[in-house]
Amino acid sequence: MGDALRVIGRALRLWWSELLLLTVFNLAWLALQVPIITGPPATAAMYVLARRLADGELIQFRDGWQALRQMLWPAWQWGALNLVIVVAVAGNFRFYAATPGLLWSVLRLAWGVIATLWFAVNLFYWPFWLAETTPRLDLTLRNGLLLFLKTPGLGLTILVICTILIVVSVLTTLPLAAALMAWLALLGVAGVDAALHPAENAGPDTGVEIEPL
Repeated sequence: MGDALRVIGRALRLWWSELLLLTVFNLAWLALQVPIITGPPATAAMYVLARRLADGELIQFRDGWQALRQMLWPAWQWGALNLVIVVAVAGNFRFYAATPGLLWSVLRLAWGVIATLWFAVNLFYWPFWLAETTPRLDLTLRNGLLLFLKTPGLGLTILVICTILIVVSVLTTLPLAAALMAWLALLGVAGVDAALHPAENAGPDTGVEIEPL
């Protein structure tokens, strides 16, 4: 819990240090969700900016465009996989929602667990992708899963906080437009830093990967 609180505190300090710029980037991110195809690159670009901010670098408006172009192809790969998973989970819930019986209840519960785990791993996908010496989709997903297995308190606390932020943002609209994606990106970056550098719980990225169990 202590590590998670330090991660949250660090993310808030980073957000506050570039409040105006991150608000503009967040508004741009929200606008880029509308065409759908630009949504994944815009999301990945927010994590790139959060990574640079966490590393103590100065970020400017032009950095957002550069990050968007840089992340186009890997973000579309990630987005395509997410689309497949979302369609599969949503389809199963839709087609079997009213099916009676214990077996179908267990299957619905299993799909719910899969959806939650997928969302949780994706919170740390881009921070790990940016940390890896040779980024790969499968390696990055594995590292996200290992974060929860090795530091469950940290991972679950950040998951709960992010879920609350998303729900509140959707219900009230203002945080969604002004800060939500910036918060999620900064929490993800700070969380991965805490997992990779437990002694420091902060600090620049070194490209170190979480070792397999």
